[in-house]
Amino acid sequence: MSSWWQDLVFGVRTQLKTPAVTLAVIITLAFAIAALNVAFSLVNSFFIRPLPVEAPERLVRIYSSVAGGMQYFTVSYADYADIRELSTVFSGVVVEAPVAVSLRASGANERVWGEQVSGDYFSVLGVRPAYGRFFAPEEAGPPGGHSVIVLSDGLWLRRFGGSRDVLDETVLINGEPCRVIGVAPEDFRGVTLGVRPELWRPASGDQNQRGGFGFFAMARLQPGVTLDQAALALDLLARQLQQSYPASNRGVRFAVLAESAGRVHPMARGSILGFSAIMVAVTTLLLLLACASVAGVLLVRAVSRRREIGVRIALGAARGRIVRQFLIESAALAALAGTAGLVLAWIASRVPSGIQLPTRVPLSVDFGLDGRVLLFSLVVTVLTGVLFGLAPAFEGSRFDLVAMMKTGPVSSRRGSWLRSALVAGQVGLAMALLIAGGLFLRSLQNVHRLDIGFDPRGVVMTAADPGLHGYSLADARQFWRRASDRITALPNTESVSLASTVPFHLDIQQISMGPERYQPPAEGGWPSIDVATVDSAYFRTMGIPLLEGRDFSERDTEASPAVVIVNDVLARRFWPGTGAVGKRVATSDGRQYEVIGVARRTKHLTIGEDPKPYVYFPWRQTDGRAMTILVRGTGDPGSLLRQVRDALHATDPTLPLYNVMTMAEHVAMARAPATSGTTVLGIIALLALTLASLGLYGTIAQTVGRRTYEIGVRRALGAQGRDVVLLVVKQAMLIAVCGLAGGAALGFAGSRLLAGLLY
Repeated sequence: MSSWWQDLVFGVRTQLKTPAVTLAVIITLAFAIAALNVAFSLVNSFFIRPLPVEAPERLVRIYSSVAGGMQYFTVSYADYADIRELSTVFSGVVVEAPVAVSLRASGANERVWGEQVSGDYFSVLGVRPAYGRFFAPEEAGPPGGHSVIVLSDGLWLRRFGGSRDVLDETVLINGEPCRVIGVAPEDFRGVTLGVRPELWRPASGDQNQRGGFGFFAMARLQPGVTLDQAALALDLLARQLQQSYPASNRGVRFAVLAESAGRVHPMARGSILGFSAIMVAVTTLLLLLACASVAGVLLVRAVSRRREIGVRIALGAARGRIVRQFLIESAALAALAGTAGLVLAWIASRVPSGIQLPTRVPLSVDFGLDGRVLLFSLVVTVLTGVLFGLAPAFEGSRFDLVAMMKTGPVSSRRGSWLRSALVAGQVGLAMALLIAGGLFLRSLQNVHRLDIGFDPRGVVMTAADPGLHGYSLADARQFWRRASDRITALPNTESVSLASTVPFHLDIQQISMGPERYQPPAEGGWPSIDVATVDSAYFRTMGIPLLEGRDFSERDTEASPAVVIVNDVLARRFWPGTGAVGKRVATSDGRQYEVIGVARRTKHLTIGEDPKPYVYFPWRQTDGRAMTILVRGTGDPGSLLRQVRDALHATDPTLPLYNVMTMAEHVAMARAPATSGTTVLGIIALLALTLASLGLYGTIAQTVGRRTYEIGVRRALGAQGRDVVLLVVKQAMLIAVCGLAGGAALGFAGSRLLAGLLY
């Protein structure tokens, strides 16, 4: 053990003799290790880390699907009640639904997101309260469903200062008194990945109302029951419900997935998994590149230590001891770099928590470093030390003793070829990363050239939900009218409109709809169409042209015939070859609407989506309380946004506002995946190019230094300066060409994997 310690001390002293080189090595490796740790944290958060509940491996997620509509959708409360009766298959079934509420505590109103959950939600999951208790059976459902709440640890600390006196305290939820009965544990953030609820309330669904969907379902399998058996039982139940309730359950089926497979919604799982794999692959390439660069530096250092090694061998040191000395030095560097990389990864993991995506439901993904990430970092650090330490270790231990003791120039073709191979590998990896970065750059250019269907310039937006504060529908409409009048009176305002959702809000508002007298197929259901509620100024404010018919007007009220405006995609789908204006559409519940206009298509959910059917309902004919107010104006958008916010506060100073931003900022957030991917890959590619360039320069400089005697002889025999230059350039070009060829092949193969992430 003492000899190991002596080697470690000697290695540290050796590294300190060249502090600049040692620091550069540590920094290079630290950033590469940090990047790989962050990429793995992404995979860990989405696909590996289990829920902090009891026996998560026995949990399954249950979705409903409608033929011709959205797959893997939510379930209705009535269907949940039927699924719960499958007691031989499931030991417990729970549902939860995100819901925005107005919380009034300590005299201040705040709009927060919570969840309505079934009464046995916590007990089925096996979660224990940090303080207080969870719901009792008599508190589940009406009439007591709205009288008690459980706080999240975050809300408890933020609004109540972490005081246990909060238990049994009464707060106002949507204007109704509710009693706080417990606080959830710190590590429990619900079961829906990315959504962090701040409170929980007992759900109060109607077991007689079907077809409403709205609840995410989860169940715990009985001991001995397999996933396939659960799927068969749910399939049988779906068929029974189709026969018993054809009006609401026609075409409705159930899908069951293991919790780990359904944690990321199946419709998004493929893209997120692909992006995560690309990030891991790219950061792995960066780490390999960093290891090759560091190995080249240490090879040069090993050559410079030939006399020291020769003395040690002359004094009886075995080759294994020399190899161990180099590996210990490499391990010390790797340990320092791994520690620094872990710190950098921890800092980087804090960044996503401050990013709010454009959704009504606040999304938050925990990229925190847990035991799996720490173990992964340890393995990466060990492998890194081995990767960049083996080459100099074996090179440093295989010098000829006589040559080592010479003071003149020493030639080592083996070392030269090893360094050349490392540099060629660096050039190849840099080339592959540059190709990937170029593809993403072109993709980003395509994103900015894509026609999104509306004009975001000069538009600002702010959302509010008067319904959460006890406003009736009439009062809410009056609030929005007063606010619109105030904003219209502002000097820079051109137009003001209202919308229940705006493009790229990532909200899914759908309705089952078909053309008049539509008859769903026997095994299918009504088509699910994305919808929005807007007022008469929406299309003018957003810059969306009407291709046919007229806009909504003041006369489109509850007392007038029901009307809609459709986009051109739906018009061509329902009435190909004919005009849509004057036609009628029907919903699955029998209501009919006249089409009065056709609007040009726009992007709605994502930048890269295919054209989708869309329907707009008039605000005065629907229950439009939670709305986004859109304002188009002249001058500075930031100044206009402040004026809009002040006008809304003047209308009701107690009403919390959210999604306060310019439309340009909103669209930029929709483009964020392409922008961030291009930026990250661009930085990595430039770093890779820099490392490869430095490695190539170092290798050529070292080679020239070692061949000084040879070059002098060549000059003495009549060689010209250009001959010497060509000799050096030829070697450099040979290394570069070999690396570029390998990198081009790797980049070509990788471009096929990247195709699904490009626009």
